Amino acid sequence: MSKLRITDYLTELKNEAGGLGEIVDTATADRVVPSRPDTTVAGVIADLVRLYRWTRTALNAVPGGPDVPRPSPVDVPVQRAAEIFEEELFLLEAALETHPHDTPAWTWAPVDHRAEFWHRRVTVATGLARWDVQMAVGATAPVPAGLAAEAISEVFEAFLPAGERREAESEAAGLAQLFAQDADATWFVRLREGRVALLDHPDARAGLQARAAGSASDIALALWGRLPFGICDIVGDEALLQALRVA
Repeated sequence: MSKLRITDYLTELKNEAGGLGEIVDTATADRVVPSRPDTTVAGVIADLVRLYRWTRTALNAVPGGPDVPRPSPVDVPVQRAAEIFEEELFLLEAALETHPHDTPAWTWAPVDHRAEFWHRRVTVATGLARWDVQMAVGATAPVPAGLAAEAISEVFEAFLPAGERREAESEAAGLAQLFAQDADATWFVRLREGRVALLDHPDARAGLQARAAGSASDIALALWGRLPFGICDIVGDEALLQALRVA
């Protein structure tokens, strides 16, 4: 697998948060989000605030220590959505600045226990949220290719190994390839007996059962449940691709 690498998540976070912040106000906060029809713009902000608070707590926890519980759901009043988002973003940025990516940190996923996990987690989540709230006002821009590639990798490196699958009971099995054309990045993933493995060098003799090609943004948005995989060029068993979704 080759892909773009983001070395400065904080800059990416500020860019995506800026695009989100331009939309959130009292006139838009109660709009339903088409990509997440069970919530509103204020609800998206509430989910981000909850993640931001969890991140700050986790970064200050003892690496390898007791689990850091996720904070309780957050209530974000429509009238204060923009204000609350800015306040929590400021606190988050300060926490990330004082915990560089190579700082030891507790994580919930089977990855290196470093702050980089949280840098990527909040940046990916903010980019997806920016796309969501833009959908609510009919003015979307793709997730940048580098960030979208990180969102895809996070699925395979953290979420799926931790058991975070949308179709946990799926019986789909086989080898799938995802090719992000604009990022020149490829992921080979094998599903077998309910387990998912990311392969660096698949056996050349093993045939693909499914392949999805498209922009990194479209592939990431499909994996994260914002768009159907039909937005990509698909060959083979689409059910295999659906089994990789985490939202």
